[in-house]
Amino acid sequence: MSEGRATPAGWYPDPSDAAAQRWWDGVQWTEHVAPAAPVAPVEQVAPRASVPPIVPVAPPVVAPPVAVPAYVAPVTPAYAPAYTSAPAYAPAPAYASAPAYVGAAPAQGVGQPAPYGAVAPTTRVPEGTPVDTIWIWLIVVMPVLSVLSLFFWDFEAYLEQSMSPSTSTMLTALGPYTDPWYLAATFGGWIIYGLSVWFAALDSAKLARLGYQRRFHWAWAFLSSLVYVIGRSVVVRRQAGRGYLPMAAAIALTVAITIGVTVWFVVVMVSVFNTSIEMYPAY
Repeated sequence: MSEGRATPAGWYPDPSDAAAQRWWDGVQWTEHVAPAAPVAPVEQVAPRASVPPIVPVAPPVVAPPVAVPAYVAPVTPAYAPAYTSAPAYAPAPAYASAPAYVGAAPAQGVGQPAPYGAVAPTTRVPEGTPVDTIWIWLIVVMPVLSVLSLFFWDFEAYLEQSMSPSTSTMLTALGPYTDPWYLAATFGGWIIYGLSVWFAALDSAKLARLGYQRRFHWAWAFLSSLVYVIGRSVVVRRQAGRGYLPMAAAIALTVAITIGVTVWFVVVMVSVFNTSIEMYPAY
């Protein structure tokens, strides 16, 4: 085929067989094959001296097409890799549970991850591990000591003294700060508050020595001693199966103190009212 021209469709000598013709469809060779047309032989006559040579007339020959493309058979690769499927992944090996130690209490949930959204199980302490310390019981009874001085305070006498005219302006300005029971209740409450925080730290350290892996942080005692006692009892209960007694005692004492202080306040207010009526009678 020459540049810019296409070979027209027709019968052409088969490139793979000289004794046959193959059909060219104008684009490519087809599978249609036919035998080649026979060509008649041409007689050759020797020329004579007196007779001019006779020029033989050759039969018309169809000119071959210009630039006939050679037939190229498709080449099959010598090696075609066979398609193999992806290798199957082996399942993950199952993890064996930790061996149980002879003579030790079985740990619940050790070595097993918690399900999504769930809380990991807490390790249990050996049976018979103490759940109480001297420090937790001191924290429980501390609020009672803080209000004892309040009940011994003679508030009625203090009120009469404060309402009566005084020759000392300093005593009038200081007010209740000159009463020893008021000072004892105020400073005693701060001292008991600091001791409760210190006892909470000692209690947490004692639980660690007893083998409790999880402990309610002692700093919660800064918020309230009752908060620490409740949180500490819940955490200990999860690991030992018991330990709610300090929490029950602290709640009962808190309720009793609240009722006692309320009654005391009502009595004081009634006394203040009666004292006011007696000192300033209505005209």
